[in-house]
Amino acid sequence: MIIRLGRLTPGYFRLLQRQVSGEVQLQPQNGFTNQIAMILALVGLSVSFYSARQMAEQVHLKVTSP
Repeated sequence: MIIRLGRLTPGYFRLLQRQVSGEVQLQPQNGFTNQIAMILALVGLSVSFYSARQMAEQVHLKVTSP
């Protein structure tokens, strides 16, 4: 899945600068969203680690077999 970012326009940079300076306050995020994001990140890392481990075992078996 690819997440499209907004265009990097001068107005967008101005908005970011205003947020950093404290002129514009961000709406508080829902804590549930952060928890779901963390769970999805952990699942993604686990699947990636599992896949890499399986590939490494297959390569190791091919090298050691006659």
